[in-house]
Amino acid sequence: MNDNFTYQMPTKIVYGIDALNDINLYVDNRKTLLVTSSGFVKRGLVDKITTLCPTIVYVHSEIKSHPEFIDLEASYQAIKDVDFDVILAIGGGSVLDAAKFLSVSANNNGQRCFSFVSDIVRGNIAKEGYELTPIISVPTTAGTGSEITPWATIWDMAEKKKYSLHLPDLYSEIALYDPSLTISVPHDITIQTGLDTLSHALESIWNKNASPVTIGFAIKSAKLIIETLPRLTKDLSNLDDRNKIMMACMYAGLAFSNTQTAIAHGLSYYITANKGVDHGIACSFTLPLLVDRIIGKYSFIDEALTEIFGELSSEKLRTMFKDLNISTNFIDYGINDEELEVLKSSLLNNQRADNSLVSI
Repeated sequence: MNDNFTYQMPTKIVYGIDALNDINLYVDNRKTLLVTSSGFVKRGLVDKITTLCPTIVYVHSEIKSHPEFIDLEASYQAIKDVDFDVILAIGGGSVLDAAKFLSVSANNNGQRCFSFVSDIVRGNIAKEGYELTPIISVPTTAGTGSEITPWATIWDMAEKKKYSLHLPDLYSEIALYDPSLTISVPHDITIQTGLDTLSHALESIWNKNASPVTIGFAIKSAKLIIETLPRLTKDLSNLDDRNKIMMACMYAGLAFSNTQTAIAHGLSYYITANKGVDHGIACSFTLPLLVDRIIGKYSFIDEALTEIFGELSSEKLRTMFKDLNISTNFIDYGINDEELEVLKSSLLNNQRADNSLVSI
């Protein structure tokens, strides 16, 4: 860990149960594009928000899970002629990532052109000549941390490849956390997003970009997940535990927003694209293995892991995965010894793996 560091977090954080009720205060009379998914229309949340926020000029509720370029092109076409000053994104990580994509326009009078943004994501053109529409992000799951990071995940399943839209100023203007919005998250998504948060936290510790600030946030996050997630899965309506998990998500975001993720996420992209394993599982089932690999190599990591687990061991972590009925064995995800070598080769020239202080 380098004691010479910088830390950036330009996003204003608003946190509290029922904080959504004050959303109009943060919109501040600006013409608003509401971006969400169809599920929130069915739940009546969109009706509530349009009542709370009378300056919404258009609702785009067609965001799909794990958005691909083809999906985002349709979304871009749907909103390109709408006159708005701010994007209000309410949903899980896919909605927040899509909103970031939709926030980007060419800087010639704010012209909206899908191919321009797509070319930036694919690396076909330089990350310049763009403008960003401000975003107010309201996460409804406690996992991705997209609301306080400067990047968005875009998939191309035809290529079996994950892309990242990463601009230095692609932070939300405001991240509004309202734990009550996560009460309806089902059992499997609660586990997946909780484990995604845990991976963000731990991977920001064994990271070349780690600092005392990010490690402090990561420890807070990981301890909350270890303590709370197994209990929450047995009582999904427990608002106090929902609050703790969302707090953990926020802390992890404050950590990995400045470090990026590392090798577990690097491995996960191949596993999700080729094996169809949900991201939160794909990026976390290797964590016990990675803990075992890193123990004893760096004193600052040993200290952090001991503070999280109460001992310098992966045993408590393995027990949690067992309690959650999540396997930590590659073979259970269809990855045999031969394919494991292919998986390892996928880490070559992988930025996330390059961030890691632990190898597999």
